[in-house]
Amino acid sequence: MIKKESPFWSYDEGSLKISHSKLYDFLALHGFMRLKLSPTNYLLVNEKNNIIELSSEDEMIGLVANYLRNNGEYKVYETFVKSVGQYISNKKLSFLPLGELPKDRDSKDTGVFYYKNCYCIVSKDGIDVKDYSELPYVIWRNRLIDHNYKEDKSDVIGQFHQFCNNISKNDINRFLSLKTILGYLSHRCKTKDESKAIIFYDENMLLNDKTNGGTGKTLLSVALSKVRDLELFDGKSIKAESWFKNQRINLTTDIITYDDLNKATSLELFYSMITTGVEVEKKRKDAFYIKHEESPKIIITSNYPVKGPGGSSDLRRRFEFEVANYYNEEFTPEIDFGNRFFNDAWSVDEWQKFYYFLMECLMEYLKHGLVEAPSINLEEKKLEMNTSKEFVEFANDFFEFNKWEDKREAQELFQGYFPEVGFSAHTFKKWMDEFCKDNDAKLEIKSTGGNYLFNMVKSAEDESDI
Repeated sequence: MIKKESPFWSYDEGSLKISHSKLYDFLALHGFMRLKLSPTNYLLVNEKNNIIELSSEDEMIGLVANYLRNNGEYKVYETFVKSVGQYISNKKLSFLPLGELPKDRDSKDTGVFYYKNCYCIVSKDGIDVKDYSELPYVIWRNRLIDHNYKEDKSDVIGQFHQFCNNISKNDINRFLSLKTILGYLSHRCKTKDESKAIIFYDENMLLNDKTNGGTGKTLLSVALSKVRDLELFDGKSIKAESWFKNQRINLTTDIITYDDLNKATSLELFYSMITTGVEVEKKRKDAFYIKHEESPKIIITSNYPVKGPGGSSDLRRRFEFEVANYYNEEFTPEIDFGNRFFNDAWSVDEWQKFYYFLMECLMEYLKHGLVEAPSINLEEKKLEMNTSKEFVEFANDFFEFNKWEDKREAQELFQGYFPEVGFSAHTFKKWMDEFCKDNDAKLEIKSTGGNYLFNMVKSAEDESDI
């Protein structure tokens, strides 16, 4: 608090006067300031001890009111209350100092976890625990994790660690892939060379033409929300013309999860946010733009292969992982471990192991980058969606690579096996093209002697991998 000897009011021949300019000096001394988002859009914030957070006119009024009451200045308090709208108003906020937006994002080589009692700098080489007296910059308050960190020296892994291992089929390579994904998502740094949407599928999606829920895909987002600012959206309700204007996206939003994405929605809808940036619109406020390097990373969960225009442009914007169907609606993590994760009943020890595991995931990402896991069923399901389930079955059984065959005979053979499937000659050729793409082969067509021949050309090296 400022000293009583430096008031923002005075008495002139017994008449009380509140100085508007000194009032705003008083508010500035108590950490109130503005941050510029755009030429016409500002944030009102408050900073204390290197921690900055969004504020409001109500908080300013409350500060002044409490100061006056606590110091026994009841006459000034009464005058302030009577004409509060004259002293604190939206237009007069312009007299607050203009501060700089916090630069508290991670560097390319390190990431930071801000706990209540310390902050941890994570690199590929380890974790460096620091006291806040050493913090050289301002951070947003919602960067703080509501936990006192203490190094876990036990060799016993935590429940969430085991959960991640289970949904990775208890396979060391798939587990490493999942850890690097969690590390990538918790790293507050976006670079042009590795900007991807993370897409989680069920291993057995569309098995017997049914979707499979309860595998734990959404629980991964819940976990990340404990250490990063994450917004969860219903993926089924996204509309192409308005999705990017969602008001819940803020400057500090680290991750956006589109849960259970609509089958008809294409990844192309998210291209600009993945590689360019995002424009945000709030009610009754001008839009502001979040640059690519400061924009949120994206998680998509889906029960269907996410559509896209194809080609290298599409591939470089997606990173896909199949969650093993270790859990289902009847056998849940709660049943497996005997408790729910992330609630008040979860032990301090489990919270400690959980935070350490996520920092370990960031270490793995900084060390290896995103590590791909081999496809389980995804590629086959994508091919089925681009062709038909019957065609994939037929193609796997009858097509041979590097051999000229009659296209009409192949079509007739397919029609004989699956008379219920309607298709044209043009459609059949498109399906053959898709099958070739999926098998790293090239479709060649030629007409000779009245016959229409095709050859699925595949290199000897590729054939040896089959």
